[in-house]
Amino acid sequence: MLRLWACLLLLGSIQIQAVPFYGDFMPHLTHPLPAHRNLFAPLPFAPLAPLEPQDPLHAQASQRMASVWNGPAPLAPQLHSSHLLPLFSSGYDTEFVPLEHQQQPQGRQETAATVPAQTPSGVEQKPFNVDTITTDVNSPNPAIFFQQSFPFFGNEFFNSFGGFGFGAAQEPWWKGPNVCTEKEEDETVASETEAEETVDTFGQERDGVTNVVRSPLFGQFQFSVNSCAEKPNKHVCTKIVNQNGKKKTLTLTRQCCYGYGRPRNADFTTPCEKIDIKDVEATASDMGAKQFLESARTAGELADMLGAGSGKKVTLFVPNDAAFMEYRGHHQQENNVEDAKAEASKPSIYKLHAVLGEVQLEDVPNEKLLQTELPDQKIRINSYQLPAALGLEPYRFAVNCVPIEKHDKLSEQALVHTLGGVLKPLTKNLMDIIRERADMSIMRTVLEKTNLSAMLEDDKPVTIFVPTDAAFDKLEPHLRRALKEGRGCASNILKNHLLDLTFCSLATVPGAKTTAYNLLGEPLLLNRTHRAANQTGPTPIYINNLAKIIDADIMGTNGVLHVIDTILPTESALPMTSLMSQKNLTIFQRLLEASGYDDQFDDLDNVTIFAPTDKALQNTEWARMLKEQPELLNHNLDLLEFLNYHVVKPMIKTCDLSEKSLPTVAGSSVRLNLYSTHALFSDVMNRATVNCARLVHFDDESCGSVLHQVDRALAPPKNNMLKLLEANPNYSKFLELVRKANLTQLLSNDSRSLTLLVPKNDIFEELNESGEGSKPADPMALVKTHIVEDVVCCAGIIPTNWPFVRSIESISGQHLRITRDRRPKIENAGVTKCDVVATNGILHEINDIIVPRPQRQQQQRPQLIPPGAGYQPQGDFDVFF
Repeated sequence: MLRLWACLLLLGSIQIQAVPFYGDFMPHLTHPLPAHRNLFAPLPFAPLAPLEPQDPLHAQASQRMASVWNGPAPLAPQLHSSHLLPLFSSGYDTEFVPLEHQQQPQGRQETAATVPAQTPSGVEQKPFNVDTITTDVNSPNPAIFFQQSFPFFGNEFFNSFGGFGFGAAQEPWWKGPNVCTEKEEDETVASETEAEETVDTFGQERDGVTNVVRSPLFGQFQFSVNSCAEKPNKHVCTKIVNQNGKKKTLTLTRQCCYGYGRPRNADFTTPCEKIDIKDVEATASDMGAKQFLESARTAGELADMLGAGSGKKVTLFVPNDAAFMEYRGHHQQENNVEDAKAEASKPSIYKLHAVLGEVQLEDVPNEKLLQTELPDQKIRINSYQLPAALGLEPYRFAVNCVPIEKHDKLSEQALVHTLGGVLKPLTKNLMDIIRERADMSIMRTVLEKTNLSAMLEDDKPVTIFVPTDAAFDKLEPHLRRALKEGRGCASNILKNHLLDLTFCSLATVPGAKTTAYNLLGEPLLLNRTHRAANQTGPTPIYINNLAKIIDADIMGTNGVLHVIDTILPTESALPMTSLMSQKNLTIFQRLLEASGYDDQFDDLDNVTIFAPTDKALQNTEWARMLKEQPELLNHNLDLLEFLNYHVVKPMIKTCDLSEKSLPTVAGSSVRLNLYSTHALFSDVMNRATVNCARLVHFDDESCGSVLHQVDRALAPPKNNMLKLLEANPNYSKFLELVRKANLTQLLSNDSRSLTLLVPKNDIFEELNESGEGSKPADPMALVKTHIVEDVVCCAGIIPTNWPFVRSIESISGQHLRITRDRRPKIENAGVTKCDVVATNGILHEINDIIVPRPQRQQQQRPQLIPPGAGYQPQGDFDVFF
């Protein structure tokens, strides 16, 4: 640290002027830096690398929206701003020190973090961030080459980095002429959160968000923090000091004086220059919106809109001429009124477009409600950021989802914004609108049954994509029944159609794919098509390339409604039978429907279903009956037992699987086993079997349950090992040896989990004919060599080569090498029939009598022994093959 201070003192002796450097790489900033981070402006030749993007899975649904650009375009010039480094005194000083007065600091100083501007209350107004992924979406595997996040307009606005340079200093515009300064001071009692001291990664203790209150290096003293934010015609610096529970906020605002302004996208040195201010009607005429004000003057409402000579500041949202003439024609046609002007001259139409106060859009946070001059009528302001790569304006604004085309034009009587449509009074919330629509009766019923209607009656902003009644008719029967009855995960399907923000169609741009996150945290991809050469009207918008918005921007008092022609399904909310159909498990699904128990399966919750693939079922008796005699399957109890044997409780995803037996809904159990397919990492379990049927696809969630696919049908075992031997005459000679060895009790014990390797009778007969197979001297040793105290399914035997060999241990203590060539192989014997399931293990039929290698040879050859009986895996279930 002493070395650091020596460097600082050395630098202090050198005459260096800080020259702001501005570039167009601000869009690479992934999110505003926390207040405790130090942001040093980069050198001109070394721009900062992008920060790591915020994880969308951990963000709130209302805090993110993403746009994906599908074609290259030149970067648009960004708004330039000054971002000088504030310097801070080590003493407690509540007097505001402007940045320009800090250029000649006295004594030892320390550079602190540049932080986003805050409101006097210390609350950052940032409705949500926009994650922008720019990529070539037309390539086979699009490569993301940068990801960026932008804050929406609030009380902070960053659009460029500052930097150090050498040479003559350039004065920023807010130090130049025609700049007016306004100072505000506010003192409040700090909240518990703000007063709480925390230690950041730099070892400094801070009181909440912004203020350094102690430094372990210099003892007990206080830092105050300056933060500055720049807007096109405004530069705002804030100093916040917190001591002894009192928080003092001093704000210094510099802006162009009245009658002066700066061009949009101007350089940071461009000074405030005098602008030509005209009468409000002349200003509107220049902006292409004179018809509305002429109509208001004719109706005698213009004076009231402009404050009736009170001198108060007013903001007008004026429809452009084309929009107003269309409105007139529409009302003349609807109401059969000959004098369209009389219809358009309703007082509510005009006063709804006037707001007291000067409302500059750059100062208005997203979702802001403004009281109009029409009593009990508010208008909602929304702002949407666009990727810079599109070459468009960085922000789009809307009032009640009506696009703002030109904005912030000053006139003698008012600040003027022009609109692409006419505002209409809003008296109904979104649920009221749905109740009144005859084509939304099913959606109304489902919303009420799932209690989501309360959300659409609340005051918080919301967007809902409402499918028509005809859209419900497109659904397959199981999903339609679940939705109409409001059962199961019907609410999840509805949440897939809901956003907790106001999403206007204005936010979508042809050539860009916009992603908004619904209440489930799942993305909805909205894509606006390009306009055809002879097309008139707005271009259509598609959601997830599935549903088309057929009626957009129906505004309510608490948000916006879009009508769509197709329901947006989500796998996590599908009924189980619908999910099976989607995953091409058609035979198992048709068996469910033929049995008449499909609704019963859809109502199951917290279960795991091991569904056989179509290939596994196509040659079974059940598949034959389904094809030839389906009427025999209706309420067939044997079929019900077969289906229930594939269902276990509770819901178990692959990451939670372990070797054990699980009871099924049918009553009997299935046995789960885990194996490793890695030659080297034999303790990493990445293959699973159920009764030796291999899981080939897994973890498809459906409404609180999970679906795994297996490569063979499951059937409950009826016999133990001994009974299997007795039931098959081909195993009689081996059975004789078992009896001579007095091992019948072992093979009939249902509490054991064994693998039995059984040579057929013809193997013994061949040995007798060759003279090698006279009666074994020790039948017990021979039989024990063919019994393993573990369940080793054929799916767990993989090809291996020395030195990465694997073996299993028989109950006689012999290590038997296992591998796979054309078929599974155990020592010298190949497996000719795999996985005959018994109540106490499995049986493999082999083509030779196993002859273990001499113990000496086994010791010379290193082997990797897999876990034996009683081994419990740790849940490492990373990859399936």
